[in-house]
Amino acid sequence: MRFSRPEQFFIAAGIGLGALASLAVNTGWIAKGGSFPPFVYVLLALALVEVIAGFATKQPPGTLFSMPARILAFALGVGVLIVLTGSLA
Repeated sequence: MRFSRPEQFFIAAGIGLGALASLAVNTGWIAKGGSFPPFVYVLLALALVEVIAGFATKQPPGTLFSMPARILAFALGVGVLIVLTGSLA
C-alpha cells in the first residue's frame, strides 16, 4: 500500500510523538503508574495532530488520513515508546 504525502507526515508524527512520550516518561513528567498509561498520550496527541491537519488543509477532520495510516502511526509510536522506555506502562 502506498501512502500519500500527508499520510507519510502523519506516520512520522506518530514516531515523533512516541519518542516525546518516552522522553516525558523517562524525565518524570508522565508517571508510569499514573491514571493514564503513556500510550494514551500518544493516541491523544495523534488525534490532535489529525484535527490540526484537517483544519490547516480545510478538509473535515477524519477524511485526510486513511485507517491503515492511523493504525501504522499509532503502532509505530507505541513501538518507539516501548523501545525507549523499556515497557508499555
